[in-house]
Amino acid sequence: MTDTSLQSRLEVLENEVRELKMGKVELSSDSKKSKEKKEKKEKKPREPTEYNKFVSEHINEQKEKLGTDFNHKIAFKDAAIKWKERKESKEAS
Repeated sequence: MTDTSLQSRLEVLENEVRELKMGKVELSSDSKKSKEKKEKKEKKPREPTEYNKFVSEHINEQKEKLGTDFNHKIAFKDAAIKWKERKESKEAS
């Protein structure tokens, strides 16, 4: 390719980019479809798992037991450890 053909091609591309930035060029129908907001289906909440129930009970017990000294991060970590121990003891038996 010659320098003049490269230069002319570069100018064409720069014009296309400028038009896209300014919104002068319409997007194809495929691009418009992807940009349209899709209707969200109404989801019904899942039932809590055994783990969710266990952690919730454990944290509530810790809140009552510790009162103002309650630390959510520590209580959650403790609940996860106890759940693991409980799960391992069930598997062993």
